[in-house]
Amino acid sequence: MAKVQLTDKDIFDEELDKEITDYDIQEAAYLAKKGFHVPLNSSIILVQSGESVPDATMQSEMSKYYQVSVYNGFPKTKTLLNRRKSKDTDHVIYNNYMKQLRLIAAKGGQRTIVIYWGELENGILDEKTNIVNWRLYHGGKLPSNTKALRYLLKFTLVDVVTGNWSAYSPINIEVDYIPSKPRNNITDAAQIDQLIHKAYANAALLLAEKYKGK
Repeated sequence: MAKVQLTDKDIFDEELDKEITDYDIQEAAYLAKKGFHVPLNSSIILVQSGESVPDATMQSEMSKYYQVSVYNGFPKTKTLLNRRKSKDTDHVIYNNYMKQLRLIAAKGGQRTIVIYWGELENGILDEKTNIVNWRLYHGGKLPSNTKALRYLLKFTLVDVVTGNWSAYSPINIEVDYIPSKPRNNITDAAQIDQLIHKAYANAALLLAEKYKGK
């Protein structure tokens, strides 16, 4: 069964019933010009899309650079917050996942929300073209003709106070696949775990360097 992932609608405020003014756009542009910074050792909330808590390895890697709290990565079902009925109107207010999380973060003194998505892919070598074709790995035994593995990560960082955001995708980590055999004592699971750990360590380091600011 596929995991339910966070989407853009969960991450970004989409208040379609609110009038957008020129002032709103100018204010957002002004704040964006200041750049997006996450000072080292600042407090963040770490979220892994589709998981109740982020992977322990990612928590450990991010904790090298930040004070980490965690939150679940499940989309919220629309919750009715306020309903006002009259003869002519039926006004309903909903708060999305991110707006609720920003409030939680503000109460806890966190500065930034860091959300990440990860996907494992296996590369199959086309012997005719000598090109590796990448496919999403859904679990189970890896095909015998697997040539390589890679773990793709992407991040969205959201400022708790302003709601401004920044997206980041680190360089992919790829490794050669070693077919598991009884005599070599190398398993698919061990190779995958090692790859993911390496990808997390690399991503946390690069993210900290990119956004550390002053």
